[in-house]
Amino acid sequence: MENLRRLQECNKRNTTLRKAFAKFGVTENDKPLKEMNEKEEFSALVNWAINQLPAYESMDLRNKVDGKMYQTSIRKKSREIRVGKSKEKANQEEAITYAWPEDATYETLNVNIITISMLRANAINEAKGKGQELSEQEATVRVCPQIDWNVEELQKGIGKDRVLTEEEMELINEFLQV
Repeated sequence: MENLRRLQECNKRNTTLRKAFAKFGVTENDKPLKEMNEKEEFSALVNWAINQLPAYESMDLRNKVDGKMYQTSIRKKSREIRVGKSKEKANQEEAITYAWPEDATYETLNVNIITISMLRANAINEAKGKGQELSEQEATVRVCPQIDWNVEELQKGIGKDRVLTEEEMELINEFLQV
């Protein structure tokens, strides 16, 4: 609940993201995000947003509080980080915030990996809501059928020779708007 309150303060301009989460740190840079608990995952993402989010980019940050999932956007202008209003996303106890690939760590994070992990989690949560089980590979195919889930390629910005089609961008934007 404390993390949600801090994010809300940032949104209301009472404090900056850097000041609100100054004590948050990453204990293991090379630990896979998939193996982190919710608190470690949140700390890693906030720390990454403060220190590594590229200028003029944005990301969505998710946090679970009392079985409810909240999502807020973080946007970085040249040197200023802005936090959007927190919105309740899911009221499922078993809902997951992100579906990370096996080899994603703090060191390999980027906006593409965060976004696709969030979209995969959305697909898995939606299937759970319907009483179905969806593997992470099936979620990837459902969300982004034409995108290879390759962390090295995603770090390079979907690869030098790979450009997202309009269909893929519409699909990604559709899931981001949900």
